[in-house]
Amino acid sequence: MPTEEEYGEEFSYLADYVHEDWLGFSVITGTVGKLLGKGHSMEERKRLTLRIVGDLLDLGAKAGDLTADEEKPFIAWETDKAATLSRIKSEMESLGRSPESGDICWITVDG
Repeated sequence: MPTEEEYGEEFSYLADYVHEDWLGFSVITGTVGKLLGKGHSMEERKRLTLRIVGDLLDLGAKAGDLTADEEKPFIAWETDKAATLSRIKSEMESLGRSPESGDICWITVDG
């Protein structure tokens, strides 16, 4: 598992990212892979992914879906943190692999 310092460095990048753009899961999955290295179980990768997403939600980011509407291109889920993490966990389990961008949701600070 990563040290708190390693986690903090990587998380700082993601925290900046969600303020600038829609964050897809390929970026989060890449961060998880970098922090854990090779040989970790899907359960360990899922746990770290959910920690990252939870920490982003604590910073005010929202999970949601992209739309074709130019006026409102992002629609945040109307769920609290626990429900959002539960939904993401469930969808990760049904995928049976690490999610990629376009899978499950996007994360951003909307506004």
